[in-house]
Amino acid sequence: MKAIAERIRMLLGEHPFRAFTIHTSDGKVVTVRDPEFAWVHPFGRTMYVCQDPNVDAEEVIHLMHVTKLSKGGRQSHNRRNK
Repeated sequence: MKAIAERIRMLLGEHPFRAFTIHTSDGKVVTVRDPEFAWVHPFGRTMYVCQDPNVDAEEVIHLMHVTKLSKGGRQSHNRRNK
């Protein structure tokens, strides 16, 4: 679980940022489109992702259930416009 948390922190800190997708064991698919809308808890057990900043809702992801991290599958809105 610690390795997943560190990998996600690394992805969030990349410059330039590229959107990435988190897949979980229950089939949930969450895309992180902007690093400002995602946060890994300091203890590294959970993370929070706001997929749409126009909606007051967030995904709470328990990192022990992350099965896959993929980059480049879904582009961020900013990258499509460039």
